[in-house]
Amino acid sequence: MTATASSLAPFEPRVLIFGPLGLGRELGELLTGEGLRFGAEPPELRDVRATDMIVLDLTYGGPVALERLAYWRGLPEDERPAVLSLYSDPAHRPQALSVGDAIRVPCDPAEFKDRVVGLVRWHASWRRAVVATRKLDEARALLRDAEDRLSKLEARNQARQKNDVEVTAYLAHEIKTPLNAILGFSEILKDQRFGPLGDKRYPGYAADIHRSATHLANVCEDALDLAKAEAAREPVPVEAVSVGDIFDRAVSMVQSLAESSGVRLKVEVEKGFPELRTDGPKLLQIVLNLVTNAIKFTPQGGAVKLKARVDRLRGAMILVIRDTGIGMTPDGVSVALQPFGRVGQPLHGRPQGTGLGLPLTRALVEKLGGQLEIVSQPGAGTVITVLLPRELAAAA
Repeated sequence: MTATASSLAPFEPRVLIFGPLGLGRELGELLTGEGLRFGAEPPELRDVRATDMIVLDLTYGGPVALERLAYWRGLPEDERPAVLSLYSDPAHRPQALSVGDAIRVPCDPAEFKDRVVGLVRWHASWRRAVVATRKLDEARALLRDAEDRLSKLEARNQARQKNDVEVTAYLAHEIKTPLNAILGFSEILKDQRFGPLGDKRYPGYAADIHRSATHLANVCEDALDLAKAEAAREPVPVEAVSVGDIFDRAVSMVQSLAESSGVRLKVEVEKGFPELRTDGPKLLQIVLNLVTNAIKFTPQGGAVKLKARVDRLRGAMILVIRDTGIGMTPDGVSVALQPFGRVGQPLHGRPQGTGLGLPLTRALVEKLGGQLEIVSQPGAGTVITVLLPRELAAAA
């Protein structure tokens, strides 16, 4: 195989001659026009790192030449030159092959030329491949290190989030007892059950206390529900559940809120939608949370639609809650999915939510082996999709 000067030019290969002076001259004349650079023998051959190929004349140096090249074996692969040994005595062939390629002389000049050009070109390409492989290995090592760091960071974040939820649940539990007393006493005071309070402003103050205490009680309940949903140790009871029945129950529970808010409710269950083997109460809570939230953020005259269908492509049961409400930006969606994250003010119902509704709902969906997806746009409403397996393992 013969290479042209233009194909070898990018490599700029350098050939080092170790032999009599006449050998270098002969090779130079033979390989003229092949883009090779020839150099003289450096002292003790210590400069081979800058060399692509060594032509070693064993008939000139013999065993001494092999000894002077012994250190070559210790060089990194990408710094090793190709070695072509010339020998006339067949006994030297094994020694020649121990350090590289070999050719017996005298030989046909054309054959020698092809051997030199082909070997130096192949070696230059191989050397570049070794360097590229080493860099790739380094990149892989860096990637593995980055993945390991990311995995540890995610583990720390998960542990921190779990700890935050557990602390919140503990505080919520501890607050509930005195809070119930505040609710009871403030209700007695605002209703003046034991007679007038004296000053006409007192009933209003008592009503404010009762309203604030009720909000705090709702926060405590949601925090406890979120902690329970995220507790992996909590078993999930599995039963046959009709999604149509779940939708009907949820609608009946929010019908009053929808009517007072001027929001229409629609239900559509795909014909032949199968029963699910899942946790019925948790599924009802999921639908109820999502529908209630949709009503609160949908203006008067708007609509909230509940739809169930089978996604045969993904093999999932799909529940969709679609509203024509005020919508959210992508950043708003991210905030709403964080514990205590609030985006805007509800249009109906309680003036301020706990900020735990969507995080709790997502945790419940994941508890049932599903996924929750949100697509929303300001002014165009929100579509929340719940993907559930048809059958949930009892140990989930």
